[in-house]
Amino acid sequence: MRAKWLKISSCGAYLAIGVVFLQLWVRTLQHKKPMPIDIEEYIASGIIYDYCAGLLPEGERAAVERMVSFYPEVRAELHSVQETLEQNASQAAMPLPPDLKDKIWGVLDNLGKEQKRNPEDLPLINKYSSVDNWRQMVLPMLPAGIPEGTDVQMLRNSDGITQMLISSSIDVPDEVHENERESFFVLEGNCRCNIGEKQIELGPGGYIEIPMHEHHHVEALSPRVVAILQRIAV
Repeated sequence: MRAKWLKISSCGAYLAIGVVFLQLWVRTLQHKKPMPIDIEEYIASGIIYDYCAGLLPEGERAAVERMVSFYPEVRAELHSVQETLEQNASQAAMPLPPDLKDKIWGVLDNLGKEQKRNPEDLPLINKYSSVDNWRQMVLPMLPAGIPEGTDVQMLRNSDGITQMLISSSIDVPDEVHENERESFFVLEGNCRCNIGEKQIELGPGGYIEIPMHEHHHVEALSPRVVAILQRIAV
């Protein structure tokens, strides 16, 4: 029994020693200088670019990294390709408009003003406008029932900005604007906006901007349409 145990222990010891030698052999291969090759041909193959672009499988990536660690020419080419890719990415990036920051702050200020719901300090309408906030601001001004025709109440007319509360049971006839930008925001009802050859249907919360110099008219699709009409002089 003792002899058998010694035999098993000896086998285990030999196996452990074999594992150690195998690990040392693998490390030697990893740090062994690659076989001599034509460096210029290696670089010209484009493999460095593929490495930088992440196009190589793991095994080929490891091979490139070994070449970089042993050959200064390959290392220099790697740095050159990386710098070129970074420069191209920087040049391809679209420059931000210089007034973008002011526009962003303008939108945020306008939203803050809208949330205050102060009829004496009305915000501009835009695609971010809240139908609930605007309804609360103009609710006291809304006429009761369905108007015979169109009811118009002036909300603001200063600094080149005109805002009106429109309550209508009829269509808005064709018109065109040459020196002002028009938009409107639907609070109640449904309508169809005809702009040139385009037709766009809007319901509560719908917002649209009318291009200048474009003929347009609006069709009422419900018994009453209530909207904020805004014109800004240009």
